Amino acid sequence: MQGMRRWTTRAVVVLAVLLIAVVLLAWGVLRASLPKLDGELALAGLREPVTVERDGQGVPTLTGDDRLDLARATGFLHAQDRFFQMDLLRRAAAGELAGLVGAAALPLDRKVAPEQLRAVATRGLADAQPPIRALLEAYAEGVNAGLGELGARPFEYWMLRTEPQLWQAQDSLLVALSMFMDLTDRTARKERDDAVLRRVLGDEAAAFLAPQGGPWDAPLLGEPLPAPVVPSAAQWTASVGESLAAVTPLEPLRGSNNWAVSGRLTPHGGAIVADDMHLGLGLPNIWYRVRLHLRGASGFDITGVTLPGLPAIIAGSNGHIAWGFTNSYGDYSDIVTLAPEQIETLRLELPVQGGEPEVLTVRTSAFGPVHHDPLLGDYAVQWTAREPGGLNLNLLLMEQVQSVDEAIAVAHRAGIPPQNMMIAGADGRIAWTIAGRIPVRRGFSGDRPALRTDAIGWDGWLPDDAVPRIVAPDSGRLWTANARTVSGEALARVGNGGYALGARAGQIRDDLFARDAHDEASMHDIVLDDRALFLERWRRLMLAQLPDGDAAGALLREEGMRASVDDAGYPLVRAFHNAVTDRVWTALTAPVREAVPDAPVRRSHQFEHALWALIEQRPAHLLPAGVADWDALLSEVARQVIDSAKADGPLAEQTWGEANRAEIEHPLAGFLPSWLGRHLKAPAVPQAGDRDMPRVARPGFGASERFAVSPGHEAAGYFTMPGGQSGHPLSPWFLAGFQDWAEGRRAPFLPGTTEHQLILTP
Repeated sequence: MQGMRRWTTRAVVVLAVLLIAVVLLAWGVLRASLPKLDGELALAGLREPVTVERDGQGVPTLTGDDRLDLARATGFLHAQDRFFQMDLLRRAAAGELAGLVGAAALPLDRKVAPEQLRAVATRGLADAQPPIRALLEAYAEGVNAGLGELGARPFEYWMLRTEPQLWQAQDSLLVALSMFMDLTDRTARKERDDAVLRRVLGDEAAAFLAPQGGPWDAPLLGEPLPAPVVPSAAQWTASVGESLAAVTPLEPLRGSNNWAVSGRLTPHGGAIVADDMHLGLGLPNIWYRVRLHLRGASGFDITGVTLPGLPAIIAGSNGHIAWGFTNSYGDYSDIVTLAPEQIETLRLELPVQGGEPEVLTVRTSAFGPVHHDPLLGDYAVQWTAREPGGLNLNLLLMEQVQSVDEAIAVAHRAGIPPQNMMIAGADGRIAWTIAGRIPVRRGFSGDRPALRTDAIGWDGWLPDDAVPRIVAPDSGRLWTANARTVSGEALARVGNGGYALGARAGQIRDDLFARDAHDEASMHDIVLDDRALFLERWRRLMLAQLPDGDAAGALLREEGMRASVDDAGYPLVRAFHNAVTDRVWTALTAPVREAVPDAPVRRSHQFEHALWALIEQRPAHLLPAGVADWDALLSEVARQVIDSAKADGPLAEQTWGEANRAEIEHPLAGFLPSWLGRHLKAPAVPQAGDRDMPRVARPGFGASERFAVSPGHEAAGYFTMPGGQSGHPLSPWFLAGFQDWAEGRRAPFLPGTTEHQLILTP
C-alpha cells in the first residue's frame, strides 16, 4: 500500500513536471514570435540604413534616405507585428480562406472565389506605374524578411497547425481589393432591390419606399430634397397585407465621418481636417500607425495610418496637406442582363486546410460571375474594381503632394473604392472631392439593369474636370458622413449606391456652424457628439402614446435625448423607432416577399423619409393590417416595446451603456477556452453613441480611428484607435491606446518619445 502511494506520488510529480514543461515550451514559442525592438539587424535589399524608433505605444518612426528602403522597412514591420491580419485580408479577397482555417470558411470562399480577384490583382500589378511596382516588390521583400526574422511563426499558425506562405507583390493588390469588397457594392444589390420593387409594386410605390432623399439631407452641393409623395390608393399597384416573413435587417454602412475647417477659423491659422472611419472592429485594429521620414531634397515627413499589406499611408498628414476619407456610396456597379450564349461554366478548386480541395462549378461571363433572380433572370455585375484602371495604388503619390490642388489631381487618378476625400492645406485652404474612379455611362443611367450593346455600356472614367469638388468654400467648413453630397447633374454622374440618411452629416454640419472658431479640441467635441437629434421626434411620438402617470413616460420626459452610457430612455426610443419601421416596411413589402421569397429586398436607408410622411399623413390605404388606425398601431408598438423591456428588469437600470458594450476581439478568440480566449479580447466597456449621430458606436462596429490634424501643426493634433500596434497578445502594445479610444480622450497625433531603436542595415 505504501509502495502504491509512492508510485502515485511519483506519477503526479512527473505529470506536473511535464505539464509545466509543456506550458513553458508553449510560452517560449509564443514569446519567440515577438519582434526584435533594439540593436541592429541586416535586411537584404536595403541600399542605406533605416532607423526604426518606437515610442511607448509601439508607434514606429522610420527614417531613411531611399524610398524603396522605407517600403522594405514598412513591410518588415507589418510582417513582424501583423502578418496574420495581412494573410486574412489577401485570402478573403481571393476566396482562399479555407486554405488557412479549414472547411468552416468554405461558405465565404464559395461566394468570393468566383470573382477571380487574384487574376484582377495580377493584372493590376502588371499595369502599375514602374515606380509603384518597384515599391510593391520592395515591400513584399521586406514582409518576407520580417516574417523570416521572427523566432517562431505567429501564434495563429500554431493554433491552425499550418505554415504562413510568403508574400507576393500582387498580394498587396488583393488587400486593396478587400477594401473594394467592403466599401463598394460588387453585387449591385441596391440596383437589384430597386428593380424588384418596381417590378412588383410599380414605379410610384418603389420611388416612395426607396426615395433619393428628403428633409434629412445635408448635401455639400444643392439642397435637401422634398419629402417623398405618399402614393394614392390607385397608385399603390399591389394589395398590402401583413406578412410573417422575416424582415431583412438594415445593414450597417461601412462609412465614416470627416470634416474640415479653413485656417481663418483656427487660432494657429492652419486648416484642420478631422476623420473617423467606421468599420467592423477587431483585434488587431485594421490600421497600423507609422511615421515615414525620407531625407533629402525630394524627401517627405508623413504621419498617418497604413493598412497592413500595403506600403501606403492611407490617411494622415505630410506637413503640406492632411487628408481623410469617408465612403461616398455612389453607384460604382451596374447589373448587366445576359443572354444564354454569354454565359460559360468554370471549374474552380478551393484549397482546404486539413482536407481535400473542393471543386466548385460556377457560371461566369465577361463581366464576372453570373447571378440569378426569379424576376430579373441571369445577370452579371460590371464593377469598378474589375475594370482596367479601376484598381491601382496611385494613392501612394499623395505622400509627395505639396498643395490642395495637387492632392485633388492625385485623388482623381487613384484606383481605390471611391471615397469622399477631405483635404486641409498648409495654406489654410480646405477642399472636398471624390477620390477614385467613377465610370462614364453611355446610353443608360445606371439605376436599372441593362443589356450591354455598342450603344449601351461603360465608356471609360469620368474626367478630372467633371468630378465634383469644392475648394475654399466661403463658409470655411466642409463635412461628409456617407450621405448624399451632391445634387442635380453631379448626382447623376456619381449616382446613388445606397448612401446614408443625412441625419449624421447634418448634425456635424450644424456642430461646425455652431461656433465661429475651431481648434483640434472642438473637432474632438464633434466626434463625441452623442445627442440623439434624429430620434427626438420619435421620443415625442412615443411619449404621446403613453398615458399620464406611466412610469416609462416619466422616464422618457427626462431621458432619451442622448445615446450616453447612463441614459435609460434612449434604448426605449430606439426600440420604438425600429419596431415601427420594421412593422410598416414588412407590411408594405409583403407582395415583394411573396414574389421572391428566397431573395428578400433590403430596406432603403432613405425609408425614414417615407415612414415619417406616413406618420404625419396617416393614409388608411397604407395602414398595416390588424390595427384599427395609425394611432392604434403606434400605441400598440409602444406598449410592446415597454412590456418587453420590463420583462428584463427595472427600466431605469437598462441603460444604453449596458446594451452597447464593446465587442472587439481577435478572429480566433472564439476557438479557445473562455479563460484563454479572454486574452484575445478588448474589455467589454460601455460605449456611448449609435448610428445616426457623429459618435458612431455599436458593439463590434464603429470608429476604427479618430484623428484631427492641421498640416504643419501636427503636434497639436490628436489620434486614437480601438486597439494597439501589435497583433501579439504578449506584446505590451496589443491593446495600447484602447482606453483613450473607449473613454473619448485625446492622444497625440505624432509618435511620442523614443523608447526602442532598431537599425536596419544593408
